[in-house]
Amino acid sequence: MAEQWRDRWRQRHGDFAVPCIVSGRWLEFSQQGTTRIDEGEVLKISVMTEGAKDRPRRLCDLMITREDLMSVLTLIERPGTNA
Repeated sequence: MAEQWRDRWRQRHGDFAVPCIVSGRWLEFSQQGTTRIDEGEVLKISVMTEGAKDRPRRLCDLMITREDLMSVLTLIERPGTNA
């Protein structure tokens, strides 16, 4: 059942979006090219929600580096593994 929901959601929002599992919000990664600065490769991530008539509405944009994001993701322990 969850897979069917994810498939429908993915068809509606695309491959560059990540849904929140407890709200109608999601992260939407820019499909545009990225920019390189001294701190790393900049990614634009929009925090989105459903607006009027189920149209996507942007709440805000986050400008983060790929390196910072990857660094944090490597710190997150996977379920069932010992750190």
